[in-house]
Amino acid sequence: MLSSEGLRICLITAATSKHLHGSATAATARLLLLLAAAGAGSAAWTDCASGPSTFKVSTVSLEPSPVKPGDTAQFSIKAESGKDVAGGSVQMIVHYAGMPIWTQTDDLCEKAECPIKKGPVEVKYTQPFPIITPPGSYSVTLDGHAGDDQLFCVTVDFQVVPPQSAGAAQGWAASLKGKVQQAVLTPHRRSLRE
Repeated sequence: MLSSEGLRICLITAATSKHLHGSATAATARLLLLLAAAGAGSAAWTDCASGPSTFKVSTVSLEPSPVKPGDTAQFSIKAESGKDVAGGSVQMIVHYAGMPIWTQTDDLCEKAECPIKKGPVEVKYTQPFPIITPPGSYSVTLDGHAGDDQLFCVTVDFQVVPPQSAGAAQGWAASLKGKVQQAVLTPHRRSLRE
């Protein structure tokens, strides 16, 4: 049995090797990377604000991780508000394999405690994933506005895994931590976008 360090080295080698592209070994490595990505505790997110935003986002989390069909995912955005905000709206767009499949707009005050004072703020957003949700690559964009002011915009990338894969994904995630995890997942995320 491989040690955690040996597993990390194998995954990094498999993920970055150009000689494995298209082979069965590469397919296995990609599957392992998908499982590792699905089990990553903190959510991979990007700031998608189109200009200056009122909230300076510090962290975004996703629970449960990994997401399985039938789960209700909770996205938590922790930020620092640059000013008082009385209310607003949050638009959510769900993408599957890069294609938008669901959008809805909700009252910000249903997702955060209003009025929001200058300082720390947390926005919580839940999204049910029906039992018929296909496994694969998903992203959720949460875009908050108060009138014409953009409060925040984050895009969260994650995987939905079949229920039987969840335990394996959590095990892989536990063995991949910090910079090693990023070294493994970064090439994989690029390959998903190509």
